Amino acid sequence: MSMERASRQAALVLLGLMVVVVAPAATQAEDPDTLFEKARGLPKERREEARALCRKALALSPDYDDIRIHLARLHAWDGQYEDARREIRIVLARSPRNAEAREAAIDIEVWSDHPHEALRLCDEGMGLSPREPMWPYRKAKVLKSLKDFPGAMAAVQLALHADPNHQPSRLLRDDLKELLQRSKVYLMATYDTYSETLAPWKTVNLGVGHRFDAGLVLLQVNRADLFNSWGTQVQLDAYPHFGESTYAYLSAAHSSDSIFPNSSFAADLYHNFPAAIEASLGIRRLVFSDAVTIYTGSIGRYVGNSLYTIRLYDTPSALGTSLSGTLAARFFQEDADNYINVAVGTGMSPDQSAWTAEVLRLRSRNASLGLQERLARSWYGTASVLWERQEFLPDQYRIHWSFSAGLEWRF
Repeated sequence: MSMERASRQAALVLLGLMVVVVAPAATQAEDPDTLFEKARGLPKERREEARALCRKALALSPDYDDIRIHLARLHAWDGQYEDARREIRIVLARSPRNAEAREAAIDIEVWSDHPHEALRLCDEGMGLSPREPMWPYRKAKVLKSLKDFPGAMAAVQLALHADPNHQPSRLLRDDLKELLQRSKVYLMATYDTYSETLAPWKTVNLGVGHRFDAGLVLLQVNRADLFNSWGTQVQLDAYPHFGESTYAYLSAAHSSDSIFPNSSFAADLYHNFPAAIEASLGIRRLVFSDAVTIYTGSIGRYVGNSLYTIRLYDTPSALGTSLSGTLAARFFQEDADNYINVAVGTGMSPDQSAWTAEVLRLRSRNASLGLQERLARSWYGTASVLWERQEFLPDQYRIHWSFSAGLEWRF
């Protein structure tokens, strides 16, 4: 009997030890913090599993706001915006001043292409916490994405009034100052040299430009020394916009000096298509003693921070059609105003400095390298070099080098 009692007591002790050891482990496995940590550690390919862990944690602790905010972001990252909004609304209804929840709510509206709802959330945050720079800063970012640069500047000034040392607002203010620079003055000099038959050509371009709401307009004076004779040409360019996806390039120039065409005209219509593709169709007309008409078209595609473009020129004449083309790649640096351009081509382009009809009909091969770089906040520099093997008589060729440098001031 004593042996039986001893066995029962040993079994009870063993069971107790199992409860002591296993129960905390089971409790830890179901602990919301552990589940949350595990959900945050999962890779993006396992977001559905992460959402399941968050829901399990919230079943244990429904008021755990950090988990609910993370769950909302997990939904938003997969485009499940209504599910994301539902979770964030629960948090904001309970804690309207929860900054992390409001940030997530703004992100959800921006990602889902509802910028005006994002602006409402920013304004609501500003009303609840008027001394917090985050909400006017976020409002400025949304307004910048809408291209309302004056409104964005006003919002970022409110953020800096709340906290003059708020670094993101200071950086955004500097960016907006550049975007609000609507006028510019520029000067460019070009020197062309030839291995045979032609003396060096020297060209200076001085221009002013202003960006109106409808698009950019440029007025330029071209002064050139060709064939040991100086001449002047006046040129007007415009880039009107027709909605968000379509714009045009229009140009007209006139000169009374023989080294330039009497008049020249250019027009291109550009359109942005899906898949980051941009295409254009256009025409050039140069009036010398007779007139030369050139038809042109281009197609380009943005790949990452680069733009690759093919442009063709078709020049009908009594001797038949002359076809030339250029393949170009533009590599953007920190923004669209800082880039490196590389191009190769065949035939002469009417967009190069070609002032005679004969030059346009020459057979040639060329390659060029150019860049534009911001030198200071309002100053930009440009430089380019072009090499060309040019036919000047049947089966006779000369080498043409062209060097350009320019300076631009924006205000």
